[in-house]
Amino acid sequence: MTLGTLIVRNLRRHTFRVTLTALGIATVILAFNLIVTTVRAWYASVEASVPNRLISRHAASLSIHLPLAYRDRIATLNGVTGVTYANWFGGVYRDAKSFFPQFAVEPASFLDLHAELSVTEEKRQAFLSDRRGCVIGCRLAALYGWKVGDVIALKGTIYPGD
Repeated sequence: MTLGTLIVRNLRRHTFRVTLTALGIATVILAFNLIVTTVRAWYASVEASVPNRLISRHAASLSIHLPLAYRDRIATLNGVTGVTYANWFGGVYRDAKSFFPQFAVEPASFLDLHAELSVTEEKRQAFLSDRRGCVIGCRLAALYGWKVGDVIALKGTIYPGD
């Protein structure tokens, strides 16, 4: 009798015990993977963040504004090198399923403080000179087939209008 034959005969002899053991091992592996995934997702935003940037917002919602006077007060604090603001306005492109986040920003200070946005000087000047201009990531532009100069109509949800 070979070792393989011995293993198969013993597995067939106690099928209920083998089934429970297999289910127990599968449960442990699943639980471990869920815990690891949860912990990694918890810390993902911290790992992707810029270490010298502090973002403050209203405690209740992104759509509720902080007073604009806070900008000047924050700018006077020691160690603060720049201040900008952004306002989430909840626009919808085509339908609600085509959601992507949109923020109205103060363009010059926003681009100055977000050095990770790689915008050429020509495109930066075009963005700063056009009140209706926007900066869009490459993947989002490729997803919808947008090109520089396209007009993108968004429907307002928080603020009415297009």
